[in-house]
Amino acid sequence: MTTPLPLRDSTEIQGDILAGFKKDYMTLLFLQFGDMTAARNWLAELIPSIATTEQVAQFNQKFHDARVNSQGDDPKNLKATWVGLSLTYPGIQFLTGNDKVFDKVSTGTTVQAFVQGSAVRAEALGDTGCNDPKRWIFGSEQKPPIHAVLTIAADLKDDHDTEVTRQTEAASRAGVLIVHPQSGATLPGKRKGKEHFGFKDGVSEPFVVGFDSPEEAEGARMIPAGQFVLGADQDTPLPKGVPDWMKYGSFQVVRRLGQDVPGWWAQVNSELAKLREAKVVDENTKSEWLAARLVGRWRCGASIAKYPDAAPPPGTKPDNDLSFKDDPHGITTPLFSHLRKTAPRDGLVDEGELVEEKFMDLRRIIRRGIPYGAPFDPANEDGGGPDESRGLLFVCYQSDLRQQFEFIQTDWINDPNFPHERDPKPGPDPMVSGTLPGVTTGEIAFESHSNINGDRKTTILSFKPFVTTEGSVYAFSPSLTTLRGLSRGRLEGATSAGGNQTKPGPGGQPGPMDEILPWPDVEGRYWTFSGRTVRVAGTGGPEVEQLTTGKDDRTGTVMDSGIDLSSWPALAGVDRVDAILPVPDEQGLNGESSYWLFHTKDGTQVYRRINIAHDARHTNRRIGDDQRLSLWNSFGGVTRVDAVLPVPDQRRTDGTDGKSWYWLFHTTPQGQRYRLISIADGGRHTDVMERTDRELTKWVSLQGVGKAEGFLFVPGRFRVGGQTWCWVFHEQQYRTISISDGAGHPDTVVRESRPNTPWFRRG
Repeated sequence: MTTPLPLRDSTEIQGDILAGFKKDYMTLLFLQFGDMTAARNWLAELIPSIATTEQVAQFNQKFHDARVNSQGDDPKNLKATWVGLSLTYPGIQFLTGNDKVFDKVSTGTTVQAFVQGSAVRAEALGDTGCNDPKRWIFGSEQKPPIHAVLTIAADLKDDHDTEVTRQTEAASRAGVLIVHPQSGATLPGKRKGKEHFGFKDGVSEPFVVGFDSPEEAEGARMIPAGQFVLGADQDTPLPKGVPDWMKYGSFQVVRRLGQDVPGWWAQVNSELAKLREAKVVDENTKSEWLAARLVGRWRCGASIAKYPDAAPPPGTKPDNDLSFKDDPHGITTPLFSHLRKTAPRDGLVDEGELVEEKFMDLRRIIRRGIPYGAPFDPANEDGGGPDESRGLLFVCYQSDLRQQFEFIQTDWINDPNFPHERDPKPGPDPMVSGTLPGVTTGEIAFESHSNINGDRKTTILSFKPFVTTEGSVYAFSPSLTTLRGLSRGRLEGATSAGGNQTKPGPGGQPGPMDEILPWPDVEGRYWTFSGRTVRVAGTGGPEVEQLTTGKDDRTGTVMDSGIDLSSWPALAGVDRVDAILPVPDEQGLNGESSYWLFHTKDGTQVYRRINIAHDARHTNRRIGDDQRLSLWNSFGGVTRVDAVLPVPDQRRTDGTDGKSWYWLFHTTPQGQRYRLISIADGGRHTDVMERTDRELTKWVSLQGVGKAEGFLFVPGRFRVGGQTWCWVFHEQQYRTISISDGAGHPDTVVRESRPNTPWFRRG
């Protein structure tokens, strides 16, 4: 029986957290906002480009299947570019304009860690001496404040560079300063998948309940999703002080860790000499053997727990279903090894007691790092020397900074007395820690057997730090709903993870309404577009009354459970519908109606023509390829169309010389604006900008609306007594407005905004 994996369908959780971007090229842009309004508008424009778990998981599955079918080769034609966003505490304060983001900040909580930031907590994290924040490139008090971290990842360098340029230009237009751009890339050739010391990286990633299948875990422990995504499962409570608006988000840690590759390997050789002198190993033992024990794995990723004597044959895969039950003293896999310091697993004896694995489960993190800098290769004249900057761009996600990342760093990695009450002390992690002023001397206790009876022998080795912290940031990766709220200066949370697990039920809940399109052949029937889901909605007389002037607390319009966008042939390649504009003189022509459909592709909005047949199945098809917006004469300066509202009394049949007039609503760095355009009948459909951009405040009926996302004329109220009623969809709400015929088209509010729940509730 197939295990349900509902989190793979999430349209709320950002894609890098559970699914993972897993690209060969990645850049983090550390950003500082300038003007509040411009920053909010920049965020609103960015949101459609942010990858969701659903999008990334679907791509990763296709990529995996293609690799299997090609005997392990990467598919050449399957590529993607992803964007993610996290915000620091000052960044959230800036966007909301509110100094008090949390009701209470309690000592020892993840909220306190997030509010303080990593620089304030440097000493506890071991960021002393050569790791001192005063030396950092970013993230310290001596550097500009960071409000946001924008992640850009791609399979191809050209695609990566193009997206970095696009995002850099968008930030510049909004007055957003790039404090520090940090690029990374997988190492070339046989080094791919390894970090600079030469070891396979990312092997011990947790398997997540509701996202990963038990079959994929191959015996490894399954960790509740709530350990990584706040509120992602019912059994994992929110950490103390975490508000509901943080649900379906995750705390992010970013650290630039410099690596002195020749220094570390030289130290391995010098300490190996001590083991030879102590007769722990013979003269033929190589540095590779000791290095594997410091890490807990051979360079290929295979564990020394399973291959204790020598590196396994080429092609051996990394293993993750490990047990240390039979090695409590670290004779095979040392207690100080990087593997046991970061994920002790079973067999951990601490203060004389066997620790349950559930305790270790609470400390797991999801890592998404990537190397930066050229590999160490002194023979390469184009780079690779010992003085060149190189290291690991460490990124991890968790639900509790204090109990996960910080606990691992302070209580395990840097603590020489972990596991506790051992004599001598095991020592710190010799791969990423070492001698740290005020924290640890760097001494480690190498345990071995002194005779055939199994008596233990301890040899003291000493390690200096050859991994240095060069920058660090604590941030938060919010849900898509929370990001939309922040683009309006509000703290609003998602009520579910989104996707197929949130199909409308009798109760319903508000959701993003990207567009709503009336059926061309049936009055009172509509298609609603929300993320990748298309649903059928309907209104009769009672519903219209309830949705305009009556009570709507039990009203439901949804008539089906919804289908994916890909089910429409006309929408092939569309990830999200931004806006739809009917072609004015091609409605019901030869049994079809034609539309211009706007959607965002690779971060840039484009448009296409689609046709929908007036048959029982509403057969649809795509007409031609996607086109750039600049082909519209009336779109000068427009980069994103949000919604289009026809002028009620200026249609092609109203004596306008074959022209139809529209108010075009579009996103700008200064906020949403609207302009007046006209489209002529005929094959060319010549369009003209009749009036330039104006602010939304010119509409009396749109006061308080940050971004209009769709319009729908109310059935039976079109030009009745010179008045047209219209539903306006905005920011998971809807309101009813009235527009008058005639000069100036005076408008007024019929009913103020309410949650758009009726449009997501079954009828």
